[in-house]
Amino acid sequence: MKQAPIVMLTALLALSGCFSDTTDIQQFMADVKTTTRAQIPPLPPVKDFEHLPYTSSELRSPFSLPSPQAYNQQALHQPGCIQLDHQREKQALEHYAIDNLTMRGTLGHADQLWALIEASDQSMHRIGLNDRLGLFHGRVVAVKPDYIEITEFIPDGSGCTVQRNSKLQLLEASIDAAETN
Repeated sequence: MKQAPIVMLTALLALSGCFSDTTDIQQFMADVKTTTRAQIPPLPPVKDFEHLPYTSSELRSPFSLPSPQAYNQQALHQPGCIQLDHQREKQALEHYAIDNLTMRGTLGHADQLWALIEASDQSMHRIGLNDRLGLFHGRVVAVKPDYIEITEFIPDGSGCTVQRNSKLQLLEASIDAAETN
């Protein structure tokens, strides 16, 4: 209880310091505004635009993809090399790289089996023996229930081609079920 009068006295002294006359503060603010100026730095000089002419107009545009025919065909044919028929009509799956193709299943019976292949644009294709796929003259040499065997002819850079065998395997049913859930 003895502390209550001391707290009241302290509060009275603190409030007595507050007054409503702010003319000296307003005078100081007016003096500062009239004596100081804002300094804005000058703008940097504008650089002249230098036009550079485009000199590679006869080359392929860097913004368009090269056509598969541009790098599949070799103008030079070495003697003793495997000769490919570049004049034949390409099948639908020869416009996709093999890594853009997915085996989704098989159709048929033991004597005749076809593979269901999905391309990167989600189109489905049925292929069998001797059908063509891939960018490098790939030919199906075997269709099995869980994979297909493909023979491709890869250019080696010297005008010849190298034969390469590969497999395209069926996606497992457990992976498909996990993707749909």
